[in-house]
Amino acid sequence: MSIPPPQRTKPVSILCTDTRVEIPAISEGVESTLDRMRRCSQQHGLNIEAHLLKPPPEQSFWVNIIGRGYPPPNRIFRWCTQRLKIDPVTTFVQRRMENGHWSEAILHLGARRAESASRAQTMAGREKRNGLNRHPDLPRVWVSNPIEYLTTEEVWAWLLQKPNPWGGDNRALYKLYASAANGECPIQIDTSTPSCGNSRFGCWTCTVVERDKASEGLLASGDERMEKLIEFRETLLRYQDPANGKRDLKRKNGSDGPGPLTIEARRELLTQLLRLQEEVGITLISDDELFLIQQLWNSARRPDDGGGVARIVTRQKGIFMSDWKDTNRLRELQEEVAAEKGIRTDTLRRLLAKVDEYSESHRAVGLPDELLSILKDDLENETLEGEQNA
Repeated sequence: MSIPPPQRTKPVSILCTDTRVEIPAISEGVESTLDRMRRCSQQHGLNIEAHLLKPPPEQSFWVNIIGRGYPPPNRIFRWCTQRLKIDPVTTFVQRRMENGHWSEAILHLGARRAESASRAQTMAGREKRNGLNRHPDLPRVWVSNPIEYLTTEEVWAWLLQKPNPWGGDNRALYKLYASAANGECPIQIDTSTPSCGNSRFGCWTCTVVERDKASEGLLASGDERMEKLIEFRETLLRYQDPANGKRDLKRKNGSDGPGPLTIEARRELLTQLLRLQEEVGITLISDDELFLIQQLWNSARRPDDGGGVARIVTRQKGIFMSDWKDTNRLRELQEEVAAEKGIRTDTLRRLLAKVDEYSESHRAVGLPDELLSILKDDLENETLEGEQNA
């Protein structure tokens, strides 16, 4: 706004990523803030866009867990951050670069060394030129960390003393962090008193941390929605542990060891998630995700019959969803072809479902390996049954 209006031509995009499993209070605050930013830009002709990015439904948390059977993430298999947080931003920037909107770009990120020892170590190891370092994956993109050396107290001092250019102040944000810290924030922030900003907001489903202190703090401060969400997080932790019998005894590549969630476990989680959605009154899973989950169940190791999701939704919500069951004639044809080719009918259906899954994304990279894996499953099952019958 300090630049004369005729010179406000450089495109600026404000990006925020919604993982689709954000803590409700965070989602509500982000959406209202982005709306105020957009109105401010239009009012002053700032050429600033504010975007709320989300992972596509096929890479959402629930499609990966309930559809593909990924175990809830842990420190060793932390599959969520890349898919839910990083990839949406990378995709946005790539599209802007490819369609000619941008010839190059600088990403200004709010990362700070004071956030954690590991963050400080990572940031210290990056080589900078003129205060910028190259983006590791995007050519012609540079990364800036303008608040890299600010302490948490300094950040809060600025936020509370300076009015927002887009209107309003940050008192609501301060109260949110105070609630997450169970109210243990000083009224006046200075360098001699601890800040409530040490709370870290992640996804309410996060099973990487031992305890979600932010969610617990919000519950203790009166956000009753968090009680049921925290309970469901505990359910995810139980399903993550192979000792609880919710995971396949074979990995996806066919080797022995804890593998994906069993199809029974996925059905249980979907039922519980839909029940949770009704209890808290928040949309937790979309129709697009439900259709994708059914598609993935069709090609699972023990495939669904094509109508499992519809039955669960109908039973849980009392709302009829169109069934995905094949017609009787199609099922008969599948049985005939399977018999002719000497494979199981379930195996043929898994092969067909896998091809359908890839055709939706208009790509075939990896499809031959996936089909070969299904055929290997069929051969192993046939061998196992032969040994048992003998």
